[in-house]
Amino acid sequence: MSHSHASQRRARNISTVVFLLGLAALIFTQDWWPGIMLVFGLSIATRQLLLGQTYDTFVSLLVFVGTFLTVHFDMSWRIFLPILFTLGAIYILVREFFESEALTEEEKEDDVTHEIEENRK
Repeated sequence: MSHSHASQRRARNISTVVFLLGLAALIFTQDWWPGIMLVFGLSIATRQLLLGQTYDTFVSLLVFVGTFLTVHFDMSWRIFLPILFTLGAIYILVREFFESEALTEEEKEDDVTHEIEENRK
């Protein structure tokens, strides 16, 4: 299990802040598509990075930022986007079925303790 840089609650809150700031920028610029893909990708990647999910962060950035760049720079999306989404799906399947481990009681207890400490601050 990767080392988490923040609790689940803090990571969720910070990623929500990134999402809301991204939406504010989109409203200001009126550049909804493909900007919304960039906002979603940065928000999700921020949460994953704070939770110590480094590989997931890179895959999220690859899919969402790749989609943004493909559309924004008018690349041939009919080939590139299905490849991006397929790679993302394959990574998630491999991770879930071959690499995932059930949390031990000690890890669950550590998560609860960390969450309680975060709430006290």
